[in-house]
Amino acid sequence: MKRTNLSTICLSAVLVLGTLGSSPRAEILAMVNYETKPEQTMRREGIAVVDVDPASDNFGKILMDMPLPPDLGAHHIFYNKDASKAYVTALLKPELRVIDLTRNPYRMKTVTIEECGFGEDVVFSDDNKTWYLTCMGTDKVLVGDATTDTVKQVIATPKPYPHGIAINSGIDRMLITSTVRPADLGDPGETVSESELSTGKSLASHTVSNKPSPSGEAPVEVLFLPESDPPIAYVTNMFGGSLWAGAWRADRNTFDFAQAVDLSEIGAGVPLEIYFNKALEWIR
Repeated sequence: MKRTNLSTICLSAVLVLGTLGSSPRAEILAMVNYETKPEQTMRREGIAVVDVDPASDNFGKILMDMPLPPDLGAHHIFYNKDASKAYVTALLKPELRVIDLTRNPYRMKTVTIEECGFGEDVVFSDDNKTWYLTCMGTDKVLVGDATTDTVKQVIATPKPYPHGIAINSGIDRMLITSTVRPADLGDPGETVSESELSTGKSLASHTVSNKPSPSGEAPVEVLFLPESDPPIAYVTNMFGGSLWAGAWRADRNTFDFAQAVDLSEIGAGVPLEIYFNKALEWIR
């Protein structure tokens, strides 16, 4: 999505890492990516590892600084299933940064992904052997080998501007949102595409709006409710100010989507990310 600089330090993604060592309790660390403001002539980007344990003497301090190219446009940080690797997507270069979190200090390598423009979201298979990356600027989903971090399949998306992605191996499905043109946030989409996970074959397109088309809802993220039976996927509508839910219909092998929450009723707007806590309550 279009780069926006609100401050010198831009928080993009945080993971709390429990690192068991010789001490009786675990460290609580977080990763954030940062960049300088556009008007600053000396450009800088990087990833900072911060101590976020309130009980720590180093609380709030940067423990490690990993520099990145100043023209990368580092975007999101994603962690695989066992938090042994971190994946950093980029907006300005066809590259994916992979950080080995099992070694101290951390090691970072660059994966060239020529067919990917505006790398957005990464999700991982249940067995942690495969990753899926949405490329918002080139209308592609890249499927990668998570052991070698090489691209093994390129899938053209049926709708433009793929951003959010969710996979469910139990029903062999992949869901992809159609969001906005990354250069200027224009031409907003209104659909979630449903594909066969094992093959990438497009199966259906679901409109996530109650308004006449083109509705301009711009669905951003899609996420499966953990351990739900039947599977349920939640979708955030950035310009629609709403949360939609798609329930799996086993009798028809597809999803039924309907609006779940009108966020305007609680004075909220521009919903982007969505997560679930341990009680399986959604957090926006």
